[in-house]
Amino acid sequence: MNKSGKTDLNFIGRNIRFFRRSRNWTLLQLATRIDIREGPLGRIERGLNLPSATVIYKLSKTFGISVDALFSPELSQVQATIDNNDSFFVAIEPDPAPLPKKLLNDCHEIMAAFHALEDICRAQKYAYLPLSIPFDPDYNGMDQLSARVRTYLGANDAVVFDYLELFENFGLRIIVFPFPINTKNIASVSFYEPAFNNAFFFLDSRNNPEKQLFCLCLELGKILIFNEMRLKKGPIFTLRLEQGQSGEIRPINGQRAAKRFAATFLMPEKAVRTTVSQLGISPDTWPWDLLVRIKHRFGVSTEAFLYRLHELDLISDSLKETFECRIKKFYKETNYAEPDNSRRCLSLNGRFFDLLLTAGTIKGVEKEVAAIRQLHKRLKISYI
Repeated sequence: MNKSGKTDLNFIGRNIRFFRRSRNWTLLQLATRIDIREGPLGRIERGLNLPSATVIYKLSKTFGISVDALFSPELSQVQATIDNNDSFFVAIEPDPAPLPKKLLNDCHEIMAAFHALEDICRAQKYAYLPLSIPFDPDYNGMDQLSARVRTYLGANDAVVFDYLELFENFGLRIIVFPFPINTKNIASVSFYEPAFNNAFFFLDSRNNPEKQLFCLCLELGKILIFNEMRLKKGPIFTLRLEQGQSGEIRPINGQRAAKRFAATFLMPEKAVRTTVSQLGISPDTWPWDLLVRIKHRFGVSTEAFLYRLHELDLISDSLKETFECRIKKFYKETNYAEPDNSRRCLSLNGRFFDLLLTAGTIKGVEKEVAAIRQLHKRLKISYI
């Protein structure tokens, strides 16, 4: 109850607004569908008026939900009623374990807040990057797919210094925040939204920039594979054997294919070969300091860069084995820190905070913006 002693039913308007935004409808579009004026609907959403029985019935039919969903005081229960066509948790073969409930709830809260900010700011919800691209289901197909995506992004074979900013410029949503403590083995998750041809990428801020960057590209690869699986209505990889980045020969599956995509996306063959040829370094004369220095340009781990060099025959077998032992020893001693003194700088949560700051200048949405600010503080979403 509120201070006047009356029952506070503002959550009904909040729920209506949530369902409207989840479908990317404006106030006018929903008002037209349920045959009322935009102004009265706006007052209902803001909690100033309560909807009539007729309006509630029409909303239920229009949204395709039960009346009970409109009257749920808990936002998490409201979010659970959203149809799976609105967003997909991206899972590919072999099937991963279900996401822990706390992490899943945090992701849903952030996605709802992001949608709210896009709606308040009238921002574009659609991605400018196609997320459904046909490819051959083998490692060569993943190499070609990564090259096509880089072309779409305008990067081609160039070295990119901030992939987060590049992805966000194409409308993709990226959030970096500390995952709950019970998600130690989960470094990233993503959700695909077919309604907007867009996606959400969630990265654990407890990891170093190299791992965050690799996970971002890994999740992009998973989404592309996921959509191809949806199109083909089942698994797309056979049990054929493929040689991986580190030289091992194993059956290819969705997870390994996504890792191949991420590696070739971050380290295109032409870019790596051009960099090495400009140095005049031969496969058996690589010094350790140069390996660490050059890997930093590509924003990857020392181990990943070493495997890529070996895959392209740019470093000898003996040096690869020597450096591999040194890297693994360093990782073990430092809990997977990177063996260099410099750190890659990434523009974390740029689009989220750009929208949040813009929303703060708009009148009439102060309470909603304040609630989103509380969310970002509670979940410790990095502000840089």
